[in-house]
Amino acid sequence: MPPLQSRCSSVLCLDFDGVLHRASDAIHLPPSSSNGPLLLVQLKAQKRLVWLDLLTELLEDRQDVAVLVHSTWRRRFDQSTLAHLLGPLHDRVLQPPGFAVDLLAPAPAFIRQSLEWMNDARREAHLTDLTLSECVVLDDRPEFFADDAEVASRLLLTDPEVGLSSTAVRRALGAALDATWSAVADASDESSFSVQPGR
Repeated sequence: MPPLQSRCSSVLCLDFDGVLHRASDAIHLPPSSSNGPLLLVQLKAQKRLVWLDLLTELLEDRQDVAVLVHSTWRRRFDQSTLAHLLGPLHDRVLQPPGFAVDLLAPAPAFIRQSLEWMNDARREAHLTDLTLSECVVLDDRPEFFADDAEVASRLLLTDPEVGLSSTAVRRALGAALDATWSAVADASDESSFSVQPGR
């Protein structure tokens, strides 16, 4: 089977805090908590990732969408652990290696580096490059994207206390992902969509 970066036609760039759970609560984990199953139990006990099921449901009929975790959690956990935390979505999580991306970089730079890593594989497979037009960035912190207007234009904002539990945000996310698919499917349509912040 070809690698995920060659199979997908759009990318959901995903934050965790303020998207999959409330952003206001601190996380308390012991240093030895990097074990996948144990970590998941600890996080659920602290009401983390409580809206993951909503994301899984939304992506169920959108199998062409890959997930890139740009959350600051990538600075604490390795890529395979992050994929494991996303449960049923784990096989759809892109895992760019440390030699190809700077895991400590700000989110916009990490997203751009990850796209370049994806496109290296796509070129080898004689596929067209993915661009930011095929990405939707889901986050609750617009200030993290202030220095990169192009990435910021792909941003769908969540309320940090409500995240994906907001029906309006889920509806906007579905429409945004469908628009990226339509743009890819119709090569004659060069228009892009504009993601409007939703709360």
